[in-house]
Amino acid sequence: MVEKQVEVSYSFYNVPGYKQTLIKDIVDKNIDGKLDAYLKKVYTKKDAEIRLNYKIQKNKQGRYEAKFLFDCDGQVFSYSSKVGFKYVEDLVNHAFKRFKEFLSK
Repeated sequence: MVEKQVEVSYSFYNVPGYKQTLIKDIVDKNIDGKLDAYLKKVYTKKDAEIRLNYKIQKNKQGRYEAKFLFDCDGQVFSYSSKVGFKYVEDLVNHAFKRFKEFLSK
């Protein structure tokens, strides 16, 4: 588990409450699990900060769209879904997969 905390902010539009809770849990699991090793490397720098801001909405077709903005100690990575996802879980995991690829470069 990462010793320092990632600063997370979010907003939801037309997303049911139970899905919001699910999304927050998936984000936490991705930060604490899949990204743990990458984030530890960033946090070896004194005063390093990592911020995540995401916005998720359910569109008129009932699909989920999102924009994620990762600020990793000054390196900014932006992810926007190009198509709507039927399952919001897939959308969140896809965004974190792309962020992990960005961090591994």
